[in-house]
Amino acid sequence: MNRNPRIKEIISGIILLAARGKDPIPLAKVHSILHAMKSDESIFSGLHFSLTGAVCYSRDIDHAIHHLTDGGFLKVVGGLAFVRENAHEFWDYLSGFLTNSQIQAVHSVSLRFHDRLRREVKDPCVRS
Repeated sequence: MNRNPRIKEIISGIILLAARGKDPIPLAKVHSILHAMKSDESIFSGLHFSLTGAVCYSRDIDHAIHHLTDGGFLKVVGGLAFVRENAHEFWDYLSGFLTNSQIQAVHSVSLRFHDRLRREVKDPCVRS
């Protein structure tokens, strides 16, 4: 079954891939990093942000995180997101309607997100 992916599903895939292994994702960084990436990544064209001062927020990103936690794919502890054992089931779900090129795009963007996330966590003064 092929259908158009919603932005929530794309963001969910990117977050889930980036949270691989034992490296948790600090959720406080997700909004700002994806906001910084939006202008360079066409896959984020449907992603909307609210900006208040230096804080950016996306309801779409929050929905994606809740989608993953409610589905049992991520566990959030103390502001950190950890991948759960059944994360592969989410990819089975996504592969049911994403084309190969869309899966490759999600994977590529996830690698860039992961790289920015690790650089920013290592040196919080670095701006994405």
